[in-house]
Amino acid sequence: MKSFDFGQVLSTGASGMIGSYVDFGIRTDRTILDILDCEAVTTFVKKHKPRAIIHLAGATDMVKTEQDPLYAYELNVRGTYNVAQAAESVGATMVLASSSRVFDGHKKGPYTEDDAPDPQTHYGRTKYISELIVASLTQKYIIARTAWVFGGGPARDNKFFGKVLAQFGGDEIEAIDDLRGSPTYGKDYITAIKALLCEGAQGIFHIANRGEATRADLAEAMAAQLKPALRVVPVAHGHFKSADGLPANESMQSKRYTMRPWREALAEYLREEWEPYLHAQKII
Repeated sequence: MKSFDFGQVLSTGASGMIGSYVDFGIRTDRTILDILDCEAVTTFVKKHKPRAIIHLAGATDMVKTEQDPLYAYELNVRGTYNVAQAAESVGATMVLASSSRVFDGHKKGPYTEDDAPDPQTHYGRTKYISELIVASLTQKYIIARTAWVFGGGPARDNKFFGKVLAQFGGDEIEAIDDLRGSPTYGKDYITAIKALLCEGAQGIFHIANRGEATRADLAEAMAAQLKPALRVVPVAHGHFKSADGLPANESMQSKRYTMRPWREALAEYLREEWEPYLHAQKII
């Protein structure tokens, strides 16, 4: 593996779930760098002259992106354009965090890098447009698609994993068992990007922990490790109004990069980032 100076890497969205695992380089969030301000982005990038930019900032509220398409467009499309343009101006490798939502969700097996995108939501469309922008504006790029990300611990994990763990004080929880995805530890995602940068890799990569799961599978794995007496009740996605419009399949696998199984990654995440907190709160 080649060496790479990660002190010369700039990241956006560094205060978010995945960004919390970026412990190197020039870390920025919206208080430091507004990705919607084209002039500010260009000036900042030209000042620091990074070798690579890991672009994690974007629209993450899935409900809001569907209710307010402009919100998704501004952050995912216009923001990405500004960052990609600045990256190319200094010859930096542009690393774009993308999503399984660029696919239609109907495939029977896992999506690979060879599958053609066909987004069905405003969020998915803006992520796919951002991919096209990066591929057309920059000469050196990594498009790193992922799915069902967990990470950040109690302070930042406010999605499925955090919501399930917050219910561990009860006797049972309900979890969807008819939608599939590839759970991905945010720490492993950043580790993969670092490895790709060291290798001088280019192109599209599916960065997800190995294997498929339903949300019920995930809840059962969490319960087995933290509170075996907790009962997990599998339900269809129609049971939750918030699940309307979710794709049936967000599972991914890569022909270009292999990661450890999701069960191993999840077990480490729970042990290192959640168990002390849950014990302190007397939840387990």
